[in-house]
Amino acid sequence: MSYKYNGSMIQIAHPVQSISVNKHRVIFSDTQGLKNALFQKASDARQFVKWLKTN
Repeated sequence: MSYKYNGSMIQIAHPVQSISVNKHRVIFSDTQGLKNALFQKASDARQFVKWLKTN
């Protein structure tokens, strides 16, 4: 599964085992290992976490 942000794709291999948020950065662990995503606004990071939790 993937998430589109500012024209780039963030690849997610479900299930997501852990999520950590620090303002603009979201670090998560999926079946492929540890990944991180950097967002321009904290609200974008929160929206991504919400999407991760529901999908």
